[in-house]
Amino acid sequence: MRASPLGLSRDNFLIMLSMLLWGSGEGLWFYIQPLYIKSLGANSMQIGVVLSLAPVLMVFGFIPVGILADRYGRKRTMLGGYVLGTVAVLLLAMAGDWRQSLVGFLLYFGSACCLPAIHAYVAHAAGGKDLNRTFTMLYAVFSVGLVVFPTVGGWLAEVAGFSAVFGIAAVFCTLSTIAAASVSEQPVDKAASRSGFGEILSNRRFLLISSLNVFIFLALYLAQPFAPNYLQEVVGVELFWIGFLGSIHALGATVLGVVLGRLSEGVGGFIVGQGLVLLSIVVFLKAQAFPLLVVSFFLRGAFNACRSLALAQTGRVLGETGVGLGYGVFNTAFNLPWLLAPYMAAWLYTSRPDLPFLVSAAMIGVMMPLSWLLLKGRLGEAPA
Repeated sequence: MRASPLGLSRDNFLIMLSMLLWGSGEGLWFYIQPLYIKSLGANSMQIGVVLSLAPVLMVFGFIPVGILADRYGRKRTMLGGYVLGTVAVLLLAMAGDWRQSLVGFLLYFGSACCLPAIHAYVAHAAGGKDLNRTFTMLYAVFSVGLVVFPTVGGWLAEVAGFSAVFGIAAVFCTLSTIAAASVSEQPVDKAASRSGFGEILSNRRFLLISSLNVFIFLALYLAQPFAPNYLQEVVGVELFWIGFLGSIHALGATVLGVVLGRLSEGVGGFIVGQGLVLLSIVVFLKAQAFPLLVVSFFLRGAFNACRSLALAQTGRVLGETGVGLGYGVFNTAFNLPWLLAPYMAAWLYTSRPDLPFLVSAAMIGVMMPLSWLLLKGRLGEAPA
């Protein structure tokens, strides 16, 4: 198969292009979504309810969709998610009440169930080689699409309203779907259909990584849902500049994703990434000047790098069969915090605006040494 100028296969190049376009559309609204829900009449607790319920379909759909990807084809499964996500963005553009927005968010996050198919597709197209580089590049490219457009989204929301933001996002989603539809089919793994959960449940290192990631990413994510509200209501930052900080976060995700992806094939980069997120929270709470907020949001981009490195860890301990199912289990574990953290953050934020950030920092401080102790030396062996 021909290689692209980036050293990727043709198919992985197209997947990267689709991720770039999707990230551009998502970047228009993702960092200001709590303020979008607020603009539809929701209070802080209602914002927390929407953001906690939104990922329900996604979290509980990863495993069945991962099985479908193994049994019926990864490309077909991916495209179903792309189409559903595009329709969801259009529904968000038309929402007139915060309760109506919940339907759009449920479907949008539900469309992410295709991620196990994408991850399995990318790993197969890469031949299982250099997965640290491949997955960090995948999400670095996605983050490139997020660098410019949060600033554009913040400005557009101020001058034209949120409906215009989501309308333009739907155009990017459509272009992304066209790019993904251009990839080649991959053969269906017949052995995966027979292996089922047996192989996954017998892989102790895989189960350790997946279980640990629930707590690691809960700690890392807890400080994020109400950061825009804190900036607007406590610090007094305008919507345009909140969008700009979202762009800085994406820039940090792009740069730090590449740097940490090359730092180590083991757990070192993963620990450093957690430490950078912890530092970003400390700077965020101490910031008295806007340049410090810029530094904080750049460092927060290490969160995305941690996700890419966790994916690479998963790829190194999975066997040859049931890869879609394996990535389905991983994505379920990784995204469980999306159900828990927003409501926890809403409750903490309502009690005291800085509490979500303080609790997140304390949890990261616990999880860093724990993940080092449990993961060190367990990632370089052949899959169980």
